[in-house]
Amino acid sequence: MCLAKNVLANVLEISTAKDLWEKLGELYRAKGVSNRVYLKEQFHTLHMSEGTTISDHLSILNGIVFELEAIGVKIDDEDKALRLIWSLPSSYEHMKPILVYGKETVVFSEVTSNLLSEERRLSGGGNNSSEGSVLTVENGKKKNSNKKNIICWTCGQSGHVKRNCPKGGAGSARSSKSDQVANIVSFEGDSDAL
Repeated sequence: MCLAKNVLANVLEISTAKDLWEKLGELYRAKGVSNRVYLKEQFHTLHMSEGTTISDHLSILNGIVFELEAIGVKIDDEDKALRLIWSLPSSYEHMKPILVYGKETVVFSEVTSNLLSEERRLSGGGNNSSEGSVLTVENGKKKNSNKKNIICWTCGQSGHVKRNCPKGGAGSARSSKSDQVANIVSFEGDSDAL
């Protein structure tokens, strides 16, 4: 009752559920050479696009492997892990040697775990700082400053503080004080000004 009309036409005379299941298997789980070659090509040419999440890419890879195994093609765990590594985009290039070299066998579950952890690290997962917030280290001490919300007291513009002001920051404030002191001294020394 849930089959589409074009599928129902192929299985109309079948009376038992077992026979129906076998017929659907024959129709859609084609074990022919062309289907096997097509699935193997998909497996061997799989490439993850930049911006795709690791979990989405794993879903595609696992789907291809599942279809291959359904038609009797066995994929080793190490082959699956290597295919995953070789299909990664350039943003994961630094991970490939870490995942492969120095190991006796490459295990799919380990590779998957490491890639998911790296994806979280690259996306900044776990860092709850707001956008525009910068963590800087000065003299061994961490300082968290939000660059968007900083307003200069000298010029009133955002994005910098008084000491970094292009219109004259802390240095100009010191010079203006020294100029004021010099003016007072010269004023006191000038008796004609009174």
